Amino acid sequence: MCAVCGVGVEAGLDLCRPCAVEGRRYAWARSLGPYAGALRRLVVALKYEGERALARPLGDLLAASPLPGDAALVTSVPPDPRRLRERGYHPAELLARRVARRLGLPYRALLVKRQASPPQVGRPREERREAMRGLFAPRAPGHDEPVLVVDDVLTTGATAEEAARALGEAGFGEVGVLACAHALGEN
Repeated sequence: MCAVCGVGVEAGLDLCRPCAVEGRRYAWARSLGPYAGALRRLVVALKYEGERALARPLGDLLAASPLPGDAALVTSVPPDPRRLRERGYHPAELLARRVARRLGLPYRALLVKRQASPPQVGRPREERREAMRGLFAPRAPGHDEPVLVVDDVLTTGATAEEAARALGEAGFGEVGVLACAHALGEN
């Protein structure tokens, strides 16, 4: 397992190629597993089919995962305002609130999205990175507190990178990322 992003690597390696070559702004990322099969169906139901109740068991599983770092606060990636209005809820926030409750940590909405962004589904890695650049802003300054950022799917890491950048520049400490599923290494 890659020590940073948590995807599988060959025996004897500590880092996957993207983490070794590009580096990451976040200290570590973990997920429940690959974005496939039953896990994919659960995430899709939570995100697109209105199955809000799935945030509880998925959040419980995330909170029970071994985390390679500490956290003083839990936050979620900020929602796109248009998609929030359409759905009526933000899946990542539901997950993050459940994780915070189970870990006994405060949940804080630490980031805002500066502008709407097009859906990332199906976009190549570089397009995702470019679309995310400068998109998040902190709501308040940090005081070197380690932060756990929760999202539903870690696809290329572009969203997590941008969240970690904004939090770091605001004065927060180490950033860890927890997602229901990952598609890293597949893009």
